[in-house]
Amino acid sequence: MYTQITVILVILFAALLLSNIYSLQVVQNHIVSNSEHTLAIYTESIHNNLDIYAKDLMEVFENQADFARDYGEQYIRSGHEGDYFKEMRLINALKSKMTNNYASDGMFVQIARDERLLTLFGNRINSSNKLALSDFLKHQNWRDIQIQDHKEGQWSIVQVNDVFYLFKCITYGEVSFGTFVQADHLLSRTSREADSASQFMLSGQDGRILTTVSGNVMTITKDLAATEQELGSRYLFVSKPIAEFGHMTNIVAKQSVFSGLKLIQWLIIVLGVVSMVVVPLVMRFITKEMLRPILELVRAAKEVEKGQTLFPPPSREYSLEFMKLFHAFQSMVHEITHLKIQSYEEKIEKSRAELKVLQMQIRPHFYLNAISTISSLTYQNRNEEIRRMIQMLSQHLRYMFKAEQMLVSIDEEMGHVENYIRMQEIRYPDQIFYMTDLEAAAGDIRIPQLLIQTFVENCFKHALTYGEMLSIFIRVHMERTADDGAYVQIVIEDNGEGFPQAWLQQFQTSIRAGDEGEHVGIANIHKTLQLLYKQDNLLVLSSGGESSGAKIEIRIPVSNETIPVSISESSIRVGEN
Repeated sequence: MYTQITVILVILFAALLLSNIYSLQVVQNHIVSNSEHTLAIYTESIHNNLDIYAKDLMEVFENQADFARDYGEQYIRSGHEGDYFKEMRLINALKSKMTNNYASDGMFVQIARDERLLTLFGNRINSSNKLALSDFLKHQNWRDIQIQDHKEGQWSIVQVNDVFYLFKCITYGEVSFGTFVQADHLLSRTSREADSASQFMLSGQDGRILTTVSGNVMTITKDLAATEQELGSRYLFVSKPIAEFGHMTNIVAKQSVFSGLKLIQWLIIVLGVVSMVVVPLVMRFITKEMLRPILELVRAAKEVEKGQTLFPPPSREYSLEFMKLFHAFQSMVHEITHLKIQSYEEKIEKSRAELKVLQMQIRPHFYLNAISTISSLTYQNRNEEIRRMIQMLSQHLRYMFKAEQMLVSIDEEMGHVENYIRMQEIRYPDQIFYMTDLEAAAGDIRIPQLLIQTFVENCFKHALTYGEMLSIFIRVHMERTADDGAYVQIVIEDNGEGFPQAWLQQFQTSIRAGDEGEHVGIANIHKTLQLLYKQDNLLVLSSGGESSGAKIEIRIPVSNETIPVSISESSIRVGEN
């Protein structure tokens, strides 16, 4: 009882724990899902901005590419002397794209590497970064960056004075057109909308962290993979790819996500403490008021099981319900003892009556066949055969009407079968050949009366054809089993057409359904074997194929007390008329 209640408590605590874990998982999945939706909005915004910057660059390039190339060639030929009006045209072309609200952080036109650079910066770039960018843009080989952009369809990531920029460049001859945006500025919308529990960052394809928008969660200085490995136990990392340059990642502190679930955790702890106090008190009450009377009932029931016919009274007064239960058990034991004796007597009488009925169902076959044979002989005036027939019929009837004898020896049954065959030889001269192979050790084994006779009679009924020879083979021998037991194997075969397959299937179906139908004789034998030996596989009917007809196999279990010492001798008898 203690074990069972402990198991129940463990199951309840496990259910609470699993429920808590499931709640945490649901909340985490919900946070991840929300982060993914938020990232989808922000990454789409970044993608749209980069797409606008790229389109502005492409428009300037398409409108000014030839003009800038000619100016560049002239600039080189003239000894690097610039034309103010031509440069102003290019600067105005850049300015036309930089004055709208969706402009990048800067655009430039490089006339010749390390020579002439026309740059226009946006308002978001501070002065120190402008100087560093100007120096970087002047000496950069933009043709290599254009090849990289064209190959991967991405923006190039460049670090200038510890600040990351995204560049897009188009080179035409000695002239390069480009646009750039500071990585921090791509997260401007995110910085306005992010809450204090989240942190967003941009990273390149190689995992370098370009910029972060912090909600005062932490300071990140490593690449993305190292940061996730170090802080993965305390933070949730949700990333979404950005095709132009890398990934955008949302970092959420797990403590802030699960803070609302602390109440459930405290509730589980309180329940555990209360259970540790309440359960022992409940178990003490259960032991005193329930387990003790139950155990006394069990002990009394075991005494009754050992054979005591009276139910012992309780050792002391228990509750009203248990006292009623004790009295009910006393009355029940008395009633069961009476009904048990009565039931045994009824079962014995029922089995005897059932076996007698089965025998009476088999016997009419023999009377009818014998009377038919004698009637046939009288019409043929075969007096000698009639006298022999009457003598054998007398033996036949004497065997059948043995009083209260259900089991006979195999020797007696085989003598009765041979007597029956000889009666049939009188009726069908020159048409019957039979052979019996009886092992001497099996002769004393007792079997149900008329067991072999019934099947031999069926051979004459179904296998005998007028004008053709009927062959009957009966073999009785001993077989041993693997567990040192033994049984008698009885095989009866004829040379008729055998059992039709449809008949065998119908017979098996009727046996399983308990409907004997037109197979009363064989069905009764099957039932008799089942009642006597408590087995359902002692009778097997089959057809031997083209060379032989019906085949009946019967197994009779033999108890160890009746197993003969030697089972090697046998006698073979052959009869033919």
